[in-house]
Amino acid sequence: MVLRSRNILISSTLCCLFLLSGCAPTPRFYLRYGPVLSETDLDRILAENPLPATENYKVVTLGKAQEISHHIVQIRDRELPHIHKVHDLTVVMLRGQGYLMLEQRRIELAVGDVLFIPRSVVHYFVNTFTEPSVAMAVFSPPFDGKDSIPVQKP
Repeated sequence: MVLRSRNILISSTLCCLFLLSGCAPTPRFYLRYGPVLSETDLDRILAENPLPATENYKVVTLGKAQEISHHIVQIRDRELPHIHKVHDLTVVMLRGQGYLMLEQRRIELAVGDVLFIPRSVVHYFVNTFTEPSVAMAVFSPPFDGKDSIPVQKP
């Protein structure tokens, strides 16, 4: 019995160290737009689309369907306050940490957090991590790249 509980303690400790070291398994994406199911993972997406040191953010479109689009967003520092007039947005934090200002409310975000931002709501993200933070952004209807309207802070 002592040996079993000791193994559980050691396993729990190793698991925590594994997660804290940043060696956790990379998220995988299985996306189907039309007849073909594509499979990729976050490490591959980031390796093929690095955020240059001279840029603050980068958006990689994974795909679009009739009612939705999926994107990987890398942010080095922060976004400017903005709205999306015709798009609802769901954000899933994949790497890093920071806070999102949603109108006048500050929401701390870390890996695994999910946030829904309805259309026409002022928001912006500020990265507080030492490396660029990475999130998956899901837009409905599909994001056209034009519906990001700068606004003054609320």
